[in-house]
Amino acid sequence: MADSADVTAGTNATATHYNNLRKDVVLGLTVTGTETDGATVTFTLTDKTKGKIRSVTLGGNRTLAISGETVGQVFMIRLIQDGTGSRTVTWFSTIKWPDNVVPTLTTTASKIDVFGFLVTSAGNYEGFILGQNL
Repeated sequence: MADSADVTAGTNATATHYNNLRKDVVLGLTVTGTETDGATVTFTLTDKTKGKIRSVTLGGNRTLAISGETVGQVFMIRLIQDGTGSRTVTWFSTIKWPDNVVPTLTTTASKIDVFGFLVTSAGNYEGFILGQNL
């Protein structure tokens, strides 16, 4: 069992979890990460160095994939149109969108769309539009 000295010193898994939570919530230091663009863009959620807000600039029509998710996890994806625009995505499977309507991306060059997700069970998500045409 960890004691407060272990948590403060950052010497165990509880400390790591606590310190990540402290950075995100208490200190407001939400970490954002940029994913590498490619034919398939995989958001690896076990990579905590990229935080809960993931961005990618779309250089073409892309397929989006998720790995390493845990039930109850919340994350955001920022999709940025490159200087050409008109890019589309194929979403990872089993997303429940409001009213079962899959969102259409803003296709204007350099515009941003932001989506939020909740992992409801293994490989299943609730998806939400947080902002479009930003």
